Formats: sequence, structure tokens, C-alpha cells
Amino acid sequence: MRWKRGLGGTVVVLLLGVGAWMLLRSEPVTLPPPRPVVLTRVEDAGVPEPAPLVETEAAPDAGLWLTATLEGAHPFAGEARVGAAFVVEGDEGWWEEEKRQKALSLVGPTSLEDLANVREWMTAPASATSRGGVVGPVAVPPAPRYQVVAFEPDGTFWWADFVPGTALPTTGTLDAGVLRANRPTGVSIRLDGARNTEGTFSVRIERDVDPRDAERASALQPVLALVNPDLGWALVNGTPVPLSPDADTRLAPLPPDRAVRLWLRAPSGREGSPVEVPLREGTVNPVTLDVARLFPEGMSRSVTLRGRVLLGNTPRPAGRMVGWVGGEEPVDADGRFTIPNVPAWRATRFNVWLGMEEDGRPEAPSMWDFDFTPTEGMPDTVDVEWRVPVYRWLVVRMDGFTRAQLKERSERPYPVYLLERRDAQGLWSAVPSQKFVPEEDGVAVSLLEPGTYRVQVASAPYASRPSSVAQVGADDTTVDVRLSPAPSAGSSCEVHVTHQGRPVAQALVMVGGQYRSLPPVRGETDSAGRWRMGAVTSDVLPMFVQGAENEWDGDGAEACRTSGVVEVRL
Repeated sequence: MRWKRGLGGTVVVLLLGVGAWMLLRSEPVTLPPPRPVVLTRVEDAGVPEPAPLVETEAAPDAGLWLTATLEGAHPFAGEARVGAAFVVEGDEGWWEEEKRQKALSLVGPTSLEDLANVREWMTAPASATSRGGVVGPVAVPPAPRYQVVAFEPDGTFWWADFVPGTALPTTGTLDAGVLRANRPTGVSIRLDGARNTEGTFSVRIERDVDPRDAERASALQPVLALVNPDLGWALVNGTPVPLSPDADTRLAPLPPDRAVRLWLRAPSGREGSPVEVPLREGTVNPVTLDVARLFPEGMSRSVTLRGRVLLGNTPRPAGRMVGWVGGEEPVDADGRFTIPNVPAWRATRFNVWLGMEEDGRPEAPSMWDFDFTPTEGMPDTVDVEWRVPVYRWLVVRMDGFTRAQLKERSERPYPVYLLERRDAQGLWSAVPSQKFVPEEDGVAVSLLEPGTYRVQVASAPYASRPSSVAQVGADDTTVDVRLSPAPSAGSSCEVHVTHQGRPVAQALVMVGGQYRSLPPVRGETDSAGRWRMGAVTSDVLPMFVQGAENEWDGDGAEACRTSGVVEVRL
């Protein structure tokens, strides 16, 4: 357990993430005074949707306006958007602190404006000229940064990042400069051998990003999603794009990556082998997907799954919904369901939701998974019966003194209970349990199968003791174990932190134990540089200490056993 490495990794991830923003500047051009227009705005929810331009009564020229010039080979015939970008609350303080510590000297944003993100996209007026067009003037709010996007139906787009300056203007006209046309990058897909197949083929797209150009390509992706929202959504979420069997399907614009991988999906849902298509920026490359070559074993068929969900070994129906990668199907009051179009060439996992959450001890899990594995020559409709297991319960009983003692020695989130099972060799290991239900005189722990069990009760990650042992049989529903009081005189341990021979107050101390599933505890040293841990029963004691602008990590178990004091010199 190395918190030091985890903290360092977090900083690196933050720096690499913010390094993706790039700023592009252009020379200003002189334009006529703005005409007042009031526009509707579209909230940015991942892939923006275009909004119609709505003109209202004329407003006075006071306010802040933005305009840009589109340079092209013909009169502009498309749409335009303007986005105001703002710095998220809290990022400015983070930026100032990182700048003060010079953590951004080698990697990361070069200015605070690089952290600004577009909150909303506004549809902007765009007029054509003989060699391009003009965007705006469009009313904008004062912001540290703006993005301007214009595009035509064939995917040609214009794009610019514009920073007005250190002092944010509130009135006047902002000129984003001259934007040059970018021809779309993409692929044009032709299907070969699909004419006689019923249903629709589709393709899943996977980017192959060149690390040397990753920042620019990633910065362009949300811009290109404005140009083609459906394609943008498919790139982000892996949604298959339907293909035309009779005409070429054009996928553009794509980010200027080095290549894309195309996964052809048959109407049955089966995917063929991936096809890698190199990309060339500004070019739409043609590609032919041969159905016979990509599905040498056939596209396979699907079957209808007809089944029933029952509770344990009883005839009682269970379940409300069955979910899987293909969607969801309801379960009726008799526990029956029907699922069409289940793949017949691979196993499929289904999740049954029972919705049986209740106070006290539940009868069965609220959700349970089932696997369906097809067989050779199965019929078009397959009948299955799924049985959800019923809980058995291992109940940890404690008398009043033991409960009070445990409460006194624990701080949130403790006490924590850990279920253990003994194997055939007599070794104990932690096993998962879905439910730990607090009760008046103890805790009930859910079991799904017979075996020999006990419960570790932890007041800290390094201080736990086991309950008595119980054998749970196939016919048992509830079995009790007991937790005895902890010894009144147990071995105690403390941490002593110094720097250059002097105690360090308010040093951060984090300590774990032998069970990795138990959360670590943290504390601070007092004015004498000490933090008292209390009783320690763990054989391992991973520790992390931070103070006096230094860090230390190690294992304190041996020091606790020999002297009761872990000396940490920072």
C-alpha cells in the first residue's frame, strides 16, 4: 500500500488532462458595426444539438459582440456556432497554486485560459461572401475564451480558439480573425455481398490515435461533434453506425488520427474481424467491406430465449426485469420472460433484477446473473429455467459489554465486519458477502453456500479479532457465532514523528493492515509529534507519513511488537 505513489499519479493525470487544450490566434480584420440579434442557446450535453436562429425586436448596440471571417474557395453555405468558455470554480485556485509551486513548468496548460471549457453553444448568423463568409456579429457574454465553429454539409469546417486578452471586455466588438477552411478527414464505406441479407449492417468505429498528435486530435473531437452529432456520439460511446447496402456510407469529419478500426456488425449482432483504414488529413478515403471475407464462418443466427425465474428450490416466481447488452425485457407475475435476438454463436450474460430490497434480512439478492451458452443445432426458441439462490445467515452475537467496548475503540467507518471461510486445508480466506445487516445484539451476514465460516470484527485496519467458528449446512437457514470481549490489557502502539531531531506537529499519518479490503485510518500528530494508534493485532502495518515538507512510508509492525513505538524521521 503506497499512498505516495497514488498521490503522484493523481498529479500526473491532472497535468496530462489539462494539457489537451490548445489556443489558436489569428490577425484581426475590420468589419462593419454589428447588427443587433438575439439568439437562442443550446446547453452542451456531450454532443451538442443545433438550435434554430431566432430573431426578436431590435436591441440597442450596447453589449458585447463577436465576429469572424471565413476564408474559402466559394461562398459559404452552412451553419455557425459560437461557444463561450469559462473556468470551472476552483480551477483558478488550483492553477495559482500549481504555478506557485512551478509544477507546470514542463507539462500542462500555459495559461489560465487553457482551463476554460465551453458551457453552451450559440447558433450564430453567417452570411456568404464571394470567397467565404462572415460569422456574426453575435451577442456573447464576457468570457476568458471563445470558440468559433462553422461548417458546410460536406463536412468542411472552420474553427478557432479566441482569447480576448487579460482584461475581459464587457462592451464592443470582438474580432476572432480569419478562419481557414479545413477539408474533412474520414472514410467512405462500400458494402460488398450484403444485398441478399435481411436486416441492416452497421459499423463500430475505433480511433487509432498517434501519441504525437493526440492533443490536437482530441481538442478537435468536440468541435467535429457539432458538425456531425451522430458520428460524434458514435466515436465517444462506441455506438454502431448503420450502413447503406446500396450506396456508399460517408463517415466524416473524423479527428485527424493516423487510422481508424472498423468493426462490421451483421444484422444478427455478430461482429467480423476489424479492418484498419489509414487516414489522411483532409481526405475521405474509400474502403470496401467484404461480408464474405469478414464472416468466413457465416454471420450466424440468433435465437429467442423463453424462460422463467424461480426463487431457490421453490415454485415461487421471482424477478421483475432481465437486462443484457441487447436491452431489457420484463418478467411477468408468474416469473416468465421472452428475449428475442439472442446470439447463437457465443455465451451471453443476463442480469435479473428482483427488486426485493426490504428492511431487515432480505430473502434473496436484489440482483443476480445468469449465463446462457448456446449449443450446436439448438432450436430457434430455447426454454430455460433460472433459480435465484436464497440467503442463509451467519449471525454474530455480542453481549452488551462487548458492543460497548467495540464502539469505544472504533471510529467511523469502523467497526467493519469481514466474512472468512475455511478451505479443505484448514486455511482461512476472506470471501465476499452481499449483506451485513445490523441487529439489536449483533450483525447478520448473508451466505450463499454451505461451509465453515467465521467473522473478523475490526475496530481499525490493524486491530481485529475473530468470532467463534460455525459449520453451516445445506439445510441451515440461520447459524449463530459469538464475539467475546477484547482483552483489557492488549499491546498498544504509537507513532513518533521528528524532523532533524525535533517533533513534528500536525503530521499526516495513514495506516493500513493485513486485510486490503479494510479502509485505512488517518490521523495527525500532536504538539509532541505523537499519534496514538491503540491496540495492534495485525502482522503487517503499512504506513505513510507526511510532514515538514517530507514523506515517509514503510511497515511499522516490527517496531510495534518490540517497543510499542514507530519512530519516523522525516
